[in-house]
Amino acid sequence: MDRAAAVAAVEQHIQALLTQSVQEGLLDDQFLQLIQLQDDSNPDFVSEVVELYFEDSATKIDTLEARLREPAPNYGQVDALVHQFKGSSASFGAHTMAALCVQLRDACHAHNQPACQALVAQLRESCAVLKTRLEQFMSLENQRKQLSGGR
Repeated sequence: MDRAAAVAAVEQHIQALLTQSVQEGLLDDQFLQLIQLQDDSNPDFVSEVVELYFEDSATKIDTLEARLREPAPNYGQVDALVHQFKGSSASFGAHTMAALCVQLRDACHAHNQPACQALVAQLRESCAVLKTRLEQFMSLENQRKQLSGGR
């Protein structure tokens, strides 16, 4: 297989992975727009945004779990953190994560600790699934760059 055919095959795989992720609701058009912002002047833009999102997500989930383990959680603080998480997830294009945050905010408003804890567990699981999918995407993107001569 020549280089052009190899690049085309990797690009097709990337497109299939993104299409599947959108169809499953993991990602939405916002993530696809982030990809469009990457260019030759900032070739690592998407990988940097992905890395920052997951670092931030892990910290927020850990903090939420800790606060919701308290005997009498401060739902105002929990809600404020979930509101931030929902915003960053929506801006990133993490559709499932943002939707779970909406449900978690509703549970916070109801002061329903068991529901909040269950939703944070779902957030952790969804985050892990999304991270695995985006690691596949980044691996394919790196292959594409190498085959394209670094572009």
